Amino acid sequence: MPFNYVTVAASSDLFTPATRAFGDILIIGKGAVGSSGSAAQRFTDPATAAEKYPMGATKLVEKSEANATAVSVAAEFPTGTEVVVGKDSTAEVRTVKSVAVVATKVTLTLDKELKNPHPVDDPVVGHGTSDLAAAISTAFAQTPPPTVVWGIELAPANPSWTTAFAAAVDVPAQIVVLANTPLNEQPGTNHPVELLAKHVTAVSNTGGDGSERIGVAMLDRTLTQTKQIALNKGDIQSNRMVLVAHKSDDDVAAAVAGVIAGHEPHISLLLKPISIEMTQLFTANEIEAYRTASINWVASPVLLPGHALYLGEGLTASPVGGKEYVDVVRTLDDISFRIKAALIQAVGDLRIDRPGLRTVVTLVQSVLSPQVNRGVIESYAIHIPLLVLMERERATLTADELKQISDGRSGRKVEMDVSVVYAGVIHQIAVKLVLKG
Repeated sequence: MPFNYVTVAASSDLFTPATRAFGDILIIGKGAVGSSGSAAQRFTDPATAAEKYPMGATKLVEKSEANATAVSVAAEFPTGTEVVVGKDSTAEVRTVKSVAVVATKVTLTLDKELKNPHPVDDPVVGHGTSDLAAAISTAFAQTPPPTVVWGIELAPANPSWTTAFAAAVDVPAQIVVLANTPLNEQPGTNHPVELLAKHVTAVSNTGGDGSERIGVAMLDRTLTQTKQIALNKGDIQSNRMVLVAHKSDDDVAAAVAGVIAGHEPHISLLLKPISIEMTQLFTANEIEAYRTASINWVASPVLLPGHALYLGEGLTASPVGGKEYVDVVRTLDDISFRIKAALIQAVGDLRIDRPGLRTVVTLVQSVLSPQVNRGVIESYAIHIPLLVLMERERATLTADELKQISDGRSGRKVEMDVSVVYAGVIHQIAVKLVLKG
């Protein structure tokens, strides 16, 4: 065996920073008719959500005679729902034309007469899926689709939005949507979309590391454009909210959330395809009005082949704070988390001296340099005032500068400035074309 002057036994103790998903969606919405709601559940495919959140069922509370065109039931089905009345050989399919609720009595008017009589307690079962399941399916239908969609089910008869938002705080999602709930004038106060805006702002500011999120809502297509634009006010007018105008019967908010979730944070939403049904388009004047009001729209530009539908812009609901675009907000959230996840290993370990602070700089560089290489950011700069003072000869420091070092060490707090140059993508190109003879 040879004699070694130096012997090295190599081992590894690598630190891997925590990771944070950037496109997990939480959808809050009405579930099965007759249900009382349920806690948050995680889905990776729409089929499982459809099984979990069916349209639901109720039962007859009064006997229904043959030839009847209305039935009395225990729970309310939405207008337009296809229901199966009765069971076994007497079961028959009808569509709910209208719903009347007087006190505790719910009356469903059907599209045509019943052929058979039905006793009390006969089932009335809805066809299809609930608002919540439909919204989850719409989000997953986008290309590329989200990876994870969470659902919080509300009781259709008496939805408790505040309870749902309280439960949503701890859900690890970055995008929050309300199923089939357009922003409109009803109710006039505490509209669910207004509560959504308050929720995403509060959780982003006080919800702890990695809890930052945005909310997505669609405008009510039945309102005039003037009324739609007027609704972007108060808490809703936030750079943590995304509003979209449309002319579709689909759940466009869920679709837009799916589009956002399918792309990395620094990818602009501008001209990203969206999978919904929409045959009518906005005029140039309508688009200009929405653009001015920080509201996105669905478009089908003639320069793009195939006449598919795309998001016309990638705006937040407010440009305040230099956060006019969704990708700016999401990139800031993403980079902030990455820096925190890298620096956590320095807390409680590194000392406030030159080697310790230089290591802190290196940790931040390890996060930002790959982002530069990937083209996410253009450049960055890191500045630690205490490190600048420590790099100088102690004899050259003033009394105040020495006190800053002493205060930093006694308080065990290090302040650091990190500036990042983020190059937004091109949204418009102005071309001067001159034809000369």
